Amino acid sequence: MRRSPVVLLPVIPVVALLSAVWLPFVNTEDLWFGVPRLFVWCSFWVFMITPVLLVVERDRRAREERARTPHEGADGR
Repeated sequence: MRRSPVVLLPVIPVVALLSAVWLPFVNTEDLWFGVPRLFVWCSFWVFMITPVLLVVERDRRAREERARTPHEGADGR
């Protein structure tokens, strides 16, 4: 069974977290919402990991379900 491209979605938050200290608009002394930008950036991406993993899990379950159900023929039988 081929893997869906959806399994690559968790790479986005990981790259965002790992690159945070090298992003000039994030790693500054300015504040977003009254806290340092780096804290907001990292917190946002940590919270985004859960919905991303939910999407991956739902896609995996849907693919397994489609693989389990018998495929109908061209005549609908």
